Amino acid sequence: MLTFCFSLCRSIRLLAVGVLIAAASSFTHAQSGNTAVGSGSISGTVADPTGAVIPQAAVTATRAGHTPVTTNSDGVGHYSFSQLAPGLYVIEAQSPNFHTTRKEGVRVAPGTSLTLTMTLAIETSQQSVTVSADTLDASPEKNGGAIVLKGEDLRALSDDPDELSTQLQAMAGADAETGTQFYVDGFTASRLPPKSSIREIRINQNPYSAQYDTLGFGRIEILTKPGTDKLHADYWMQGNDSPWNGQNPFVTEQPPYYTYQLDSDVNGPVSKNASYFLSIWNRQAINVSVVNAEILDSSLNQVPFTQAISTPGSGLFVTPRFDWQWGKVHTLSVRYILDRNTAQNSGVGQFQLASQAYNSTQTEQVLQVTDSQAWTDKVLNEVRFQYTRDRNNQFPQSTDTTLAVQGAFTGGGNNTGISRDAQDHYEFQDVLRINHGSHDITVGGRLRVIRDSNYSTANYNGQFTFASLAAYQITEQAIQECTENPQNCPTPTQTRAAGGGASLFSQTTGDPNIVVNMADAGIFAEDNWKIIPSVIISPGLRFETQTGMHDHADFGPRLGIAWSVPGGANKPPRAVIRSGSGFFYQRFTSAGLLQAERQNGVTQTALAINDPDFYPGTCTANPPPSQCGSAAQSAPTIFSINPGLRAPYLFIAGLGVDKSIGKHVSLSANYLYSRGDHLFVTRNINAPLPGTYNPEDPTSGERPMDTNENIYQYNSQGDSARDRLSINGSFNTKKTGLWGYYTISKAQADTSGLTSFPSNQYDIHTDWGRASYDIRNRAFVGGYTRLPGHFSINPFVMYQSSSPFNIVVGEDLNGDTQFNDRPAFATDLTRPSVYVTKWGTFDADPIAGQKIIPINYGKGPGLVVANLRLSRRFSFGPVLPDDSETPAPAANATNTTSAAKPPAKPEKKEIERKYTLGFGVSAQNIFNHPNFAPPVGVLGSTLFGESTALASTNGNSSANRVVDVETFFRF
Repeated sequence: MLTFCFSLCRSIRLLAVGVLIAAASSFTHAQSGNTAVGSGSISGTVADPTGAVIPQAAVTATRAGHTPVTTNSDGVGHYSFSQLAPGLYVIEAQSPNFHTTRKEGVRVAPGTSLTLTMTLAIETSQQSVTVSADTLDASPEKNGGAIVLKGEDLRALSDDPDELSTQLQAMAGADAETGTQFYVDGFTASRLPPKSSIREIRINQNPYSAQYDTLGFGRIEILTKPGTDKLHADYWMQGNDSPWNGQNPFVTEQPPYYTYQLDSDVNGPVSKNASYFLSIWNRQAINVSVVNAEILDSSLNQVPFTQAISTPGSGLFVTPRFDWQWGKVHTLSVRYILDRNTAQNSGVGQFQLASQAYNSTQTEQVLQVTDSQAWTDKVLNEVRFQYTRDRNNQFPQSTDTTLAVQGAFTGGGNNTGISRDAQDHYEFQDVLRINHGSHDITVGGRLRVIRDSNYSTANYNGQFTFASLAAYQITEQAIQECTENPQNCPTPTQTRAAGGGASLFSQTTGDPNIVVNMADAGIFAEDNWKIIPSVIISPGLRFETQTGMHDHADFGPRLGIAWSVPGGANKPPRAVIRSGSGFFYQRFTSAGLLQAERQNGVTQTALAINDPDFYPGTCTANPPPSQCGSAAQSAPTIFSINPGLRAPYLFIAGLGVDKSIGKHVSLSANYLYSRGDHLFVTRNINAPLPGTYNPEDPTSGERPMDTNENIYQYNSQGDSARDRLSINGSFNTKKTGLWGYYTISKAQADTSGLTSFPSNQYDIHTDWGRASYDIRNRAFVGGYTRLPGHFSINPFVMYQSSSPFNIVVGEDLNGDTQFNDRPAFATDLTRPSVYVTKWGTFDADPIAGQKIIPINYGKGPGLVVANLRLSRRFSFGPVLPDDSETPAPAANATNTTSAAKPPAKPEKKEIERKYTLGFGVSAQNIFNHPNFAPPVGVLGSTLFGESTALASTNGNSSANRVVDVETFFRF
């Protein structure tokens, strides 16, 4: 704790020094002036009434009798006019879904620099989520499948960062194939900032852009708030207690639990050219993990077992941000993040017994620097640098040998052991955007470097694996018999003949330390070319490379085409038809490189012994045969990287149409086809050849390399195919905003990713079938409604149809040390290995002529989640003027605001006051509908086909329904 406090204090001191230096430099620069002799300049920020900046807003400076000069605000809302002739100007700013704002009589004197904040009132008192009839166009970032969340839309989502992440991923419709990639202020990120610091969230924008390595469908971009030109602050508290929540259906008694969260921020000016924003989030919680397993009681009878275990944890997120307008061209943004989390009794729940618990601490520090350079109104360059320092530690509460009983329980010590991981990430980006006539050209690149220093004793304690609870029971009964009646002690052979005995023993030894370095780079170029006013073509090309694998040149062409169907003279487009395609590569991770270099048979060695007869004893990496079995049984396991490993890619093509219906409804339909090639999969390339291994004889099996070792090799031999149709929609009025989508899809694959093994090491296509992420139907609806009396209600409803799960026999039938072998469709119902289930009749001991069931053949439960939030706000204090966010204008300047499209009837404008106090209550899974996790898929388990845990839908395993109360205050 002293080290942490010292680090925090030191960081705050450094930040304070940096702020003072920057403020002093800004003041000196402002005093000296940088405008050319005889000319002046105007610069500032375009923002909404909350202070959130508005990027890509059109800003025009007009002097009577002269041609207007136009520019666009950059990614942080900054705009700038330089070399302006002296005189009186009208400054006008406009952006879709906002009223146009004008400042008249702005005087520019020779050699002066003026700073003006342009505040745009939200049109129709709400923020549109998708395009409407008034804004429908063919721009790539205006695709109808995109969602933009600000203001009331953003408030509709959870304030809990973990639950907010779950909701955003559901809204993006992403899964294991396309994945979900978070970007925070342009940087790749793994965690969301507190919601109080978020000004805007963009989901699924410009899906075929060459700027990003991932498909836009599944890309979530977070933009955080800069400081404003006046002092503002927000304070939010939320909490729940166990008596308020719905009971976990798997236990009758639970220890008390609670969650308390605090989120606050303060922001304001440092000088006329600089501002700050400071956000602090803290969470204190005691959750409950539920064990739901089958064990043996003291009499060695099979009995169900449930237990609720307290899992305390805490979180702290501190992020100061400093923005400085440096001269006429540069806007500098510096952000520091401290993210620290602790957890106790992690690793327990479902089959994992209390002895599996471990404690962990995670500390991440991030420094982000962005320099936005507006060289002209048509040339914008943005340079970004990020350094991330991760220090994670994990300590098991027990170092006993792990005991894994398939489909029943996992006991003993935790197999992950002690882990100390130190990662340093460096990321550098440079993006240049040029607007030239009908071309909008973007070029740039990204370089990422990681250094990972890791200490791990994973599997140093060893692990016994039993195929079933019955096999474990028979073994324990034999041990008891030997203890009570030594003269009648069963031999290991007799125990196995009775159906007992462990199936596998594995253990790792060697040096726990390893350091790896990896880098990847990508450069891109794309052009949004408006061929004619109604047609935009967007060609692009991305080149990627990385270390750690032999594939160093991956070219990803991209293409998008959009056509605005004409609606007639002086009428908006009837619809926008879009199509696109591209190649999207996946990168080999540093975790894979670390595993390959660590467990290479030299640094570390992993021993695998089939049918060990020394349970419950121990073994070493080089055991004498009398202790651990014959040499044929003792096969070391090593990891390697295939020399021909290449980067997997998805080829994705799509066709869509965007359509507005009236003033309030927008619809978008999109069809996507994707084909995955060279997908990652891990194979045991020295497993016994097919047909040569007899499960009854662990010494059997002919290996292709004539060496008795298991070689787990990372390969890129997998494939996938998918069809997906999505329908997005939004409904917006003055007081209501709703958005949602429905998706129907079919996905097939023969791999589940880098860490997955095929069931047949010599024929990956044997596993071609329903993908693990193949959820056929998905839907969600979210939004807000303003009620009378300053009440607001925010619904969020999510639905998923049944998810697939794999049915396995729980044994290693082919000697590859993987317990993923599937049963066959039964042909002889008299065999003792036949099981009758609601999914079919299966034979757990396949014989010649029987057909193995397809992968992921089981259908698990669906999911329905309905969340609801009700809040009431009170405003008091002095009345705010209409342009309260705008600083005092220059001498002789006046300010008027006019709507671009005035309503037919005057609207009664709500009076805004300086202070706002609010209270709210929210419920996750408000109807207390139980959403279950996938069922147990081990055929021999007494729990087969049953769900033994709740699905993770509310971020809290303690309860089926969670009720939070909250209060907030802002000024």
